[in-house]
Amino acid sequence: MKVLSLSLLLFSTLSFSQLMTAGNLGCDNVIDFSEFKGRTFLSFMEKIGKPLLDDYAVNGYEVADAKTVLARVKQMDSKVQWQIGKALKKKSLKKIVSKLEGRNANLYTLPDMISSVERSVNKYKLSTVIGLASCGGMIMKFHKNNYAYNIHYGTGSEKKDKQTGRSFAEGPSRNANDASDKNYLKDLEAYTKEYPENIQTFYYTLLTTLTNNDTETYNLIEDHGQDLLTDFLAVYTAEQARNLMDNKVSLHWDAALLEVTLLGAFHAGQDEVAMFYKDPRDPSKIIFTDTVLNQGPGCSPRDLSKVRKAYMYDYWQFSSSTNPEHCKRSGINITKKEFRKLGSLITKYHRAKNPTLIKNIERHFHYKNRGGNVFYQLSKFLINSKTPKKLGSMSYKLAEDYTKFLLQVRKDAADVTRKIAKKQLK
Repeated sequence: MKVLSLSLLLFSTLSFSQLMTAGNLGCDNVIDFSEFKGRTFLSFMEKIGKPLLDDYAVNGYEVADAKTVLARVKQMDSKVQWQIGKALKKKSLKKIVSKLEGRNANLYTLPDMISSVERSVNKYKLSTVIGLASCGGMIMKFHKNNYAYNIHYGTGSEKKDKQTGRSFAEGPSRNANDASDKNYLKDLEAYTKEYPENIQTFYYTLLTTLTNNDTETYNLIEDHGQDLLTDFLAVYTAEQARNLMDNKVSLHWDAALLEVTLLGAFHAGQDEVAMFYKDPRDPSKIIFTDTVLNQGPGCSPRDLSKVRKAYMYDYWQFSSSTNPEHCKRSGINITKKEFRKLGSLITKYHRAKNPTLIKNIERHFHYKNRGGNVFYQLSKFLINSKTPKKLGSMSYKLAEDYTKFLLQVRKDAADVTRKIAKKQLK
């Protein structure tokens, strides 16, 4: 694959060992994430990730030849293959790509290039897949058989750039697939229930990755857990890229993803998932419940007659129909009032019952960032331009202290659930 001048310039700052040919797609522009060990994940995104994604957005990449595209499509997840078929509407992918191969493209130009060849296809969905099959983005190796393919992110200079980009995760038992928030949360709930003995290593590795770019304990997690962690890191990369598009760091969708993922330890310890939920029958109230209502897509009303049990994927919601401009948007961040209320109550419980666990976490934070919700506190620490770029040995101690806390959160989840439900009845 040929990457244009600025990409080559940026790649020249990386050592030879940082670039490799790897992954099921056989891309030759893979970055070995382990080479950046010793810095925070945010620092990696600021120094390497965002500039590289910007370069692909501005200078583009070369569309791969039809034979290579078709071969790589076969190595993608069946869900992606199904989307390609739906986007093509019985047209030939080979025919379309053969007219484009060797040409320079980026997220802005490729859709119109596709429509100039064939109008009766979904040019936007197809452009992402052709970009992926051309290895046209930042490709990261987190660990053996674990990759994130970050394709077609805007720079932030265009109005809708924060809605651009797709990140595809490849794990030891999963080919490249773009995990949605909803599917990720389904997998998280299933994993923490099915493999409770692996929760400790899963969360510890997640935290050492975010605090120190260290994925060395990946191999201690069984394959499905590695798939899940790579899904998390792929989506987290996507949200940090969007976070940085306005040239500043703020709590964004990356914070929501992190906090709900950490709350997975709490829900793993519950007999049935119970959460705070904004009941559409009375939007002024947020209730603690183990039952919810089916969502309506976009601005559509929910079916108020279909009450069902709650799942972790109910943290993913559509925007409220009271905000017409954004009512078709969806994501985890939409429920931040709900999951942060739960995080605050869990913290309050353990501050009283297990104060040492809380103190050990908060000692790593600035004194102004203590005394509240430790899930939210961690977001404010990790997604903060004032946090040091290198945390040194503190990164491991923070990961260790926080993992101990999460294990206790899981252990006491049933008791916390009863206390919250009891208080609500009063």
